[in-house]
This record gives sequence, structure tokens and C-alpha cells, in this order.
Amino acid sequence: MEWKILQLANSNIKQISAQSAKSLTINGAQGSTLTLANIQPLTSGSIKTMLGTTFNGIEWDSFSNTEHVKKYEVFETAEDVLALSVTWHRLRSLISHNISNVINPGNRPSSLTDEILFKEMIQEDRDRADVIRDYFSKKIMMITLREGKLSNFRKELNTFIHGDCKVFKEELLPLIYRLPEFYDSDIQHDEMFRDFDKQFEDELKQWRGTKTLKPVRKFFINLKSKKFFEYWLKDDDNRGYRIEIPFDNKLNHLWEHFFEQESVPILGSYMHREHDGINYYQLKNWEIDFTKT
Repeated sequence: MEWKILQLANSNIKQISAQSAKSLTINGAQGSTLTLANIQPLTSGSIKTMLGTTFNGIEWDSFSNTEHVKKYEVFETAEDVLALSVTWHRLRSLISHNISNVINPGNRPSSLTDEILFKEMIQEDRDRADVIRDYFSKKIMMITLREGKLSNFRKELNTFIHGDCKVFKEELLPLIYRLPEFYDSDIQHDEMFRDFDKQFEDELKQWRGTKTLKPVRKFFINLKSKKFFEYWLKDDDNRGYRIEIPFDNKLNHLWEHFFEQESVPILGSYMHREHDGINYYQLKNWEIDFTKT
């Protein structure tokens, strides 16, 4: 594996002669190399502070405390970093099913640049990465055409999937790590929505009452801010209804019993919502209407 940090950011380097150095290669463990490339000569007036070392007598202890300066570490990998994420996602699934001979527990990866991921990658991982990238590219295009704007998360996603698949910022690693998981969840939602009436309107927008609904599917949603179960139901007109229950709700098993039934009467506040072109009802302040059971 070879990966380059296109930034001078190694605290182990004490001094570099800016007049003569074009690149510096350090041999690492397991045959890997880390290259500091394209180091340009600097003068005393060209930079104030960077990362804790000294260069031409200038202290690089920290970046200037200003909103106009941002630090980025950029990595370059020999393989598509999304394919590396797919490989890790595949291995996690195998390990969770106790297929321990797939990978030695002592060599399990801890980051997307670990050598073991390059060794364990197969062609199917590369192909799956291409499918994931194509899916989100088309999805973001449709969202942009329909809504004309993107959330900050989707802006980052758009930047990544349309950028160089082997060159990426360090700050994008968490997103890349979870992208195969997000793809699987989106595909499962897409399959469910095919049976729904996705285009409907409700002049009331919000109303309270009882409806008898048919359970459809349950999802576990693991966001950075919270974890919860997402339950989807539908009515006789195939309109979707969404219920959200916190992951740590200790009474959730009681609700699970009713969700396994053919239908369940729910008294609650029904709010018309639209997300990514999908119309549905969000339930709030709800309870099972036992007068209808």
C-alpha cells in the first residue's frame, strides 16, 4: 500500500531543507510507505504557524487562530477508498456470523487505510463500490432537480462521490466508512416504498384520531445524534405511516407484540410529511386504541 499525505504534517520530522527537498519518503511497517510530496520552498514571510515542528527557524506549533484558515489532511490510496469501505463492511458481516477463519482477530482493521483491507479486497467489493457511487450520484441529482438544495451531509456526499475515488480528505472518512450501510438502508426503503402511494396530499396537514393500520417493516436507524427504531405501516389506500421509537425504550417489546399482528388500531396525531419525494404520515403522541381491538 502506498498513501500520500499531500501536506507537511509529520511531527517526527525535525528539519527539512526547503531549498533542496522535493519529496521525502519514510519506510513504514509491513512494506508500506508514507510520502510527503511536492514540498515547496518557504520563506520566513510565507507562513506563520502549522504543526508542531521547526522549519527554517519558524515555529509550526499550531495554525493561526482565524476563521480564514482551515487544515486538511488529504490521503491517496492505491485502491478506491469506497471499495475499501465495502471490504470492511463485508468482513464485519462475516465476523458477526462467527466465520472466524475469514480474518485473524488480531489483524482486524481499525481504519480504512489498514493494510488488511487491501489484502482482503476482492473484485466484487470494487464492483459494489461502483454500484453504490452510481446510486447516490443519481439520487442526489434527482433531489437537486426536485428541491434545488442539499443538506450539508449531502453536499459532502456529493463532493466525495464525484471526486477522485483514491484521493480524499481525512474528515470524510466517517462518511465513507458508513456509506455501504446507508446504501443498504436506502435500498430497503426503496423496495418498501414501491408498494406505497407516494404522491398524495392532505388539506388538513395534521389531525388527531384513530386509524387501523397494517404493519409493514421495521428499521434500525443509527445516526450520529441518536439511535432509534423506525416502524412503517400502511392503510387500505397504501399510504405510509411512520412511527419512531428510541432505541433504549424499555417498553418497546410490548409494542413489538402488536406490530407483529395483521393490523393495529392507533390513536394519535397524524402529520402529513414529504421527504425526498415520498409523502407519508408521521405519528406523534400515539397509543394503541384498545376500544377498537
